[in-house]
Amino acid sequence: MNKTLARRASFTESLREGVRQGFYSFYTLLKVMGPVYIFISVLKKLEILDWLAVYFAPFMKYFGLPGEAGLAIITGWAINLYGAIAVIAGLSLSARQVTILAVMLGISHSLFMETAIVRRMKARPWLVLLQRIFISLATGLLLNLILPAKI
Repeated sequence: MNKTLARRASFTESLREGVRQGFYSFYTLLKVMGPVYIFISVLKKLEILDWLAVYFAPFMKYFGLPGEAGLAIITGWAINLYGAIAVIAGLSLSARQVTILAVMLGISHSLFMETAIVRRMKARPWLVLLQRIFISLATGLLLNLILPAKI
């Protein structure tokens, strides 16, 4: 009987700790994603996002993405993936476009922070940075060519 009570107590403690950690993770993500999502929504309402999209559009068309997606890439490169996800959530993208963006950002994200880490590891930070950007862009181009128009 004692073992059963011990297992229940252990399960209850584990459950309580899991819920606590889950809420902490949610709060941490919300601190990043909330403001970015609101910022993107404001840019959209003020039509500033449309203005920015015009500048990104000539470059983004090679990846099969609208100009607005350039902001997601810049955010992912400069801030982190969660900021980029918040930008993507504020846009109206197809599954195909989200797939291309997700793969590109999975390869090259948080460039400032991760380049600093590479530097501390005594590697060649500029080489690694350029490789990540190049591979990300090349993969985006390739995915645009091979993914079907409708996913």
